[in-house]
Amino acid sequence: MTIHMLQGAGYDSNCYLVTGERPILVDTGTGINHRRLVGRIDEVVGDRRVDIVLTHRHYDHVGGARRMAEALDAEVMMHPLDAAPVREGSSEGTSANIFGEVFEAVEVSDIEDGHVIDTGDHVFTVLHTPGHSVGGICLYEGETGILISGDTVFADGVGRWDLPTGDVASLAASIRKLADLHPVDLYPGHGPCVRGRAHERMGIALRYLGEI
Repeated sequence: MTIHMLQGAGYDSNCYLVTGERPILVDTGTGINHRRLVGRIDEVVGDRRVDIVLTHRHYDHVGGARRMAEALDAEVMMHPLDAAPVREGSSEGTSANIFGEVFEAVEVSDIEDGHVIDTGDHVFTVLHTPGHSVGGICLYEGETGILISGDTVFADGVGRWDLPTGDVASLAASIRKLADLHPVDLYPGHGPCVRGRAHERMGIALRYLGEI
């Protein structure tokens, strides 16, 4: 069972390639590292079809989605509450304008809370975790305790809540939801991963928010 981290540089998000007979790529970054990302995917999974899961609407995670979907012939999936600006190509709705960029629309399929994604090597459950954005999601594998957290929670902090559709009370509730799962390994949208005792990082996040 393998998760390959493709670490973001600058404001680009981390991307995660999850192996199996039906591999997935979690987030695509802005697209500035498109060629390197495609090369790494080809190196790891060869000509297997790779579908894409987007953790939320923000440009640093979805900016490369259209080119990547075309390169991989991939289905792109995300929560319906964040899907509209991605489908519509809204630079404001994806916060691309904050980065001085224009967002290219991409067609997406909706995945709701509780949806199961089985790659063959990993079986993840989609968790709706609003707060950083209204339609933010995490992927959690109960058997291993692996949590791919997007920008909900990082190794040493939480995602910001001052962008459109962000809400600090929702963010705190989402992190409490994750803490109750006692995750083991954390794969966040930015910064380093945490392998082992990731549940302790949920406590750090809640203390940061003044929740404990």
